[in-house]
Amino acid sequence: MSTIKELCREYTDLSGNDIEILESVAVQLPGIAELTGNDIFIDALTKNQTDAIVLAWARPRNKSLYSTSVVGQLAYPTSEPAVYRTLKTGETTRDVRGVSQEGVPIAQTVVPITNGQEKIIGVLIMERDISKELQQEERVEFLSHTAEQLSSTLMYLSMTESTFEDWLGNGIFVLNQQGKITYANKDAARVYKTHCAAEALGSDFFNFFQGCSSLEDLLEHLQSPVELTMGEKCYRLQSYPLVTRGELSGCAISVQDVTDLRKKEQELNAKSIIIREIHHRVKNNLQNIAALLRLQMRRSISEIVKAEFAASINRIISIALVHDVFARQTWETINLIELSHRLLDCLIESTALARDKIVTRVEGQSVHLPSRQAVPLALVINELVTNSLKHGVGPQGAGEVVIHLKEHSGMIHLTVSDSGAGPEPGLTRGLGLQIVNSLVREQLDGFFRLERIGGMTRAMVCFPKHSLEEE
Repeated sequence: MSTIKELCREYTDLSGNDIEILESVAVQLPGIAELTGNDIFIDALTKNQTDAIVLAWARPRNKSLYSTSVVGQLAYPTSEPAVYRTLKTGETTRDVRGVSQEGVPIAQTVVPITNGQEKIIGVLIMERDISKELQQEERVEFLSHTAEQLSSTLMYLSMTESTFEDWLGNGIFVLNQQGKITYANKDAARVYKTHCAAEALGSDFFNFFQGCSSLEDLLEHLQSPVELTMGEKCYRLQSYPLVTRGELSGCAISVQDVTDLRKKEQELNAKSIIIREIHHRVKNNLQNIAALLRLQMRRSISEIVKAEFAASINRIISIALVHDVFARQTWETINLIELSHRLLDCLIESTALARDKIVTRVEGQSVHLPSRQAVPLALVINELVTNSLKHGVGPQGAGEVVIHLKEHSGMIHLTVSDSGAGPEPGLTRGLGLQIVNSLVREQLDGFFRLERIGGMTRAMVCFPKHSLEEE
C-alpha cells in the first residue's frame, strides 16, 4: 500500500511541509473513527485541481461502509460534490447525502485541513451510513399518506351512514388502488404476520387473499361475507369500497376470526346428532313396549282389561310421539301445534269412530316447549283428548273436539273442548283425570280445571313455560 507521502508526490502539488501536516493528521484517524463510529478519510486535490485522491482511511472496529481499502482511489466531483466544494471554498460541508463506492447511501461531513499560511491542503471526511434513516423517512412519508387516506376513509364512511361500525372488534385493513395495505389495526396486522410472515403495513394484500388480481376483483368477491380457511384458522372477510371524488381509491376489509365459532358449531352438531339418535332409540323402545302390550291385550277376553290395556298403550304412544318429533329435528324445543295434530290423529285412529263424522281442530299460537315439559304435556293432551273422544262423541259417533293453545306473559294455556255433556259425575275422579291433575301439579307446576261453558265441556290447563337456560 502506498504511503501518504508517495501518493502526494504522485498525484498532488503539495510541499513537503504540507505532506507532514497531513501525515500528522492521519495518525489521529483511528481514534476519531472509533469515537464517532464512522469511516474517516483524508483527501487532497490532485494536480488537475478538480479531482481528489484518497490519502488515508480509518474505520471503527467491527463496522465499516467498505469491505476493502479505498486509499489511492480518485474521488470525482460528480460522485462526491461535498469534497470538491470544501476543497475549493474552504467551508465545512455537513450531512451531504450521496452513495458510497459500494452502493450504500451515506451522509458526508467534510472539514478543511490548512497549513500555517491558511492554505487548504486537504480535507477530513466523515461518512455515515444513513440506510436506516432513509427507511424511517420513507415509513414516515408512507404513514403520512396512510393517515390522510384513513382520515378521508372514516369521514366518507360517516357521511354515507355505512354499517362500518358493525366491524368494530374485527381486524381492519385499508387498501389503496394497487391493493397495498395502507392501514392495519392490531388484530389485522397479527393475522397477516401469522400467515404471510411479514409486516402488514405496505405489503400486498393479495399475498394474504389469493385468487384476485385487482382491487375490482377483490371488491366483487368480498361484496358479501366470505369465509377463508388457512391452516387450522377460519376467517370471515368482507370488503367495503372507498370512493374519492367519484373514483375508486381503495377499499376497507374486515377480517373476523371465526375459528372458535366453527369449532363450537361442529361440536353442537355432533351433540345434536347423538341426542337425535337417543330420541330415536327411545321412540323405538316405547313402540316395542306398546306392541308387546297389544299382543297381551289380544289374549284377554275381558273388555274392561282390554280398555285398560288400550289406555296404557295410548299413553306410551303419546310419549313415543314426543321422542319421534325430537328425533326428526335439530332444535331443542317442540312445536305444540304439530304435537297436538299428531296426537289427535293417532288417538282417533286407535278408536273405532268414523273419522268423517268427528270434527277436530287445533287452534292458537305456534308455541314451542322444551323437552322437559313436552313429555308430561303430551300425556296430559292424551288423557284429555281420550276423555273427549269417550264422552264428547254422540251415539251416532259424531262430535267435535278442539285443542286451543296460547302463550301469554310466560304462561302456557291449553284448552281441550268437546261437544259432549262431559264425563258422568262418578267418573270425574277417574284414573285419566287423576293422571292429568298429578302431571299438571307436580311436573308442570300449573293447575287444571274442568267446566261446562256454552254447551261445551272444556278442560283447561295453565302452567309456566320453562326457558332453555332453566332446562
